[in-house]
Amino acid sequence: MKINKKIEYNPIKEHKKYQKIITQIYFFLHKILTINNASKPQILAFYTSLILGGISLTFAILGSLLYILEQKETFDNAKQQAQRATSRVALEIDRRLYFAQKSAISVANDLSSGKLSDGELLDRLKLEIEENTDFLDVGVAYKPFAYRSDVKLYAPYYTKIDDEIKLNEVKVNYTKPKYSWYSNTLNKGPNWGEPYFWSDTTLNSDPVVGFFTPFYNSNTRDKSPQGIVYSEYSLTQILEIVQSLNLGKTGYGFIISETGTYLYHPNEEYFKAHLNIFDITYQQQDEQLRDLMIQALKGKPVEANLTDKVTGQNSWLFLRKTNLNGWVVGIVFIQDEIIPDSAVTRRKLIALSLAYLWSSVFFSILLCRAYMGGVKRISLVSFIMSILFVINIGFVWNLVLRARTYTATRNLLLSDTGIRQLLAPQIELSKELNQEPPLIVPTGVFIQSFDLTSPKDAFITGYIWQTYEDGVHDDLSRGIILADAIEDSDYELREDYRYKKDGLEVIGWYFAYTLRMDFNFSYYPFDDKDLKIRILHQDFNNGELNRRVILTPDFQSYTVINPRTAPGVDKEIVLGEWYLRDSFFEYIFKTYNTNFGVINTVPKTNFPELQFTVILQRSFLGLFISKLGPMIVVLTLLFAVLLVSNQEQAMEVLGACAGFVFIIILDQVTVREQIITKGIVYLEYFYFVVYLYVFLVSVNFILWSLKPSLPLFQYKDNFILKALYWPTMLKVLLLITIWVFI
Repeated sequence: MKINKKIEYNPIKEHKKYQKIITQIYFFLHKILTINNASKPQILAFYTSLILGGISLTFAILGSLLYILEQKETFDNAKQQAQRATSRVALEIDRRLYFAQKSAISVANDLSSGKLSDGELLDRLKLEIEENTDFLDVGVAYKPFAYRSDVKLYAPYYTKIDDEIKLNEVKVNYTKPKYSWYSNTLNKGPNWGEPYFWSDTTLNSDPVVGFFTPFYNSNTRDKSPQGIVYSEYSLTQILEIVQSLNLGKTGYGFIISETGTYLYHPNEEYFKAHLNIFDITYQQQDEQLRDLMIQALKGKPVEANLTDKVTGQNSWLFLRKTNLNGWVVGIVFIQDEIIPDSAVTRRKLIALSLAYLWSSVFFSILLCRAYMGGVKRISLVSFIMSILFVINIGFVWNLVLRARTYTATRNLLLSDTGIRQLLAPQIELSKELNQEPPLIVPTGVFIQSFDLTSPKDAFITGYIWQTYEDGVHDDLSRGIILADAIEDSDYELREDYRYKKDGLEVIGWYFAYTLRMDFNFSYYPFDDKDLKIRILHQDFNNGELNRRVILTPDFQSYTVINPRTAPGVDKEIVLGEWYLRDSFFEYIFKTYNTNFGVINTVPKTNFPELQFTVILQRSFLGLFISKLGPMIVVLTLLFAVLLVSNQEQAMEVLGACAGFVFIIILDQVTVREQIITKGIVYLEYFYFVVYLYVFLVSVNFILWSLKPSLPLFQYKDNFILKALYWPTMLKVLLLITIWVFI
């Protein structure tokens, strides 16, 4: 028979339990901090460790808080900037549209009330466009025979183009259903119409948006509509507000109508083709963005974190709805662009790690009571310090091996929108130089293989292709220049395929050449290599074109463009001691100090060179075993010699040290043969430290055999030097590591 006992809470028993734990902690701390019978040097060591440990821990904690706050403040400031920009654009659009709405309603009310006669109408329209300098046009459109019984349609309007005001008249039959701006206004009343393009593009080629309102016949009881009054903007004038925003290198703004149609986007194809954002979200199966847009169109301010599946970029999306016409203003801010450079972050984290390291060292002295002396206590502290130094060295290595951040420091090309943002200054420069806009040629790269033939050379093979469009690239020759190619016996650049379909011509070239790069081996064996394929168009310096020829990545040819997925590189490529980390397109803005002998050529200032970059990281584990392994064995054996030998065995110790030096010299020679560099690489400092400690151990035994009465040797049979061996050596290695990588 099972009996369930009821367990009752006993506050007295619980109180005694916690009191016992607190008492044990108290006696433990009291034992550690008791220095009643200590000598003056021991007391000094105690308080020195306590004070320095407290200072180090304080700096560590404050530094960590400041680092976290700094990171948060950076993101918060960028986020607030984007939030304010979104709200400001929405308010500015409302302000501008208000004047168009006010103007059209004022004219319509005066016509409906009889204050404004048909004969005075033209003067009033001219006055409205003169007073509102941002207007593109102001006009009316009468119903059939409403203006005069002998005139079927009458629709005069004033336009302002290039600061010149002209009177025009609509020549088409605007009462047809396809002219929705007229029929919708008569049926639904005042409204903001959808953007459209004028049929006569010679007057204005930009999208036009306007406010339309009916006016009535005041002489009839039912006040039937007599026509409509409208005032319109060139959408470009409104979009200048968005284009003026500072949203980083590739951040951008956009505007959509209340039906989801793009009114503005840095990619002009979006609004010129009247693309709808909901159609795009269905195609891309992006339910999150679709839901956010629906919320924004309902009037709810939207803020969201998005990750692009294609580019891998993290971004903020801000959406605000305008009050007058239901448009939605969107701001996309790329978060990756505000992430500090990896080198800057590494310096800060190393400084924090040092503060935590030394606080741990000093508190270990207190916990182990090493200030009281004793072989066991000092040996334990020596062991703890050695472990802490090893951990800190490993921490610095981990920081170096972590993937570098490129977005904040380099002009990565990950989307058409980002490219247009980067090339915006080039378009402005073309206008200033009275040139035609730059000619864009989509270009793709696929690396089939590469062989690191020497520490400075890489032999690369693969394909480069370009897409040419009929009517756009007709005056352009077909060809590329590989800027860094060494034209040796292995150089090859040949056209491999060409096909044409639907007005697009695709030409592909096979290339094989030796690429010479200035690789930096200072971090060896933690170094990486940037293989940079610089590509120029054959006509990049053609003076007869009077325009720049700029290459852009052919994103349509890649499924994913995220650098972490290494687009454009064969996945089965053999790399030996290297592994593929990233690949991406980027722009290098170069200024040439010559015209290349072509007198009529346009200046090459900040010219965007297309570059395909492949990042290779050296495989660390194999080198760690093959290079650091022997050094660790030598240092361990050297410590064993120091540990077991006495002053009478000085000659044997010197013989062992000579053998150790010979081993290390041979190993260092092999390293120098593998890399060709003028300076000293990181790994070589380890050899120098080994040489130093072999020398110090040799000197120690020589002095010990000659002067055994020295206090340094008398204490516990040369114990001081034995206890300092590993901590001092690892401390030197840590300082060297920080000095190299900081």
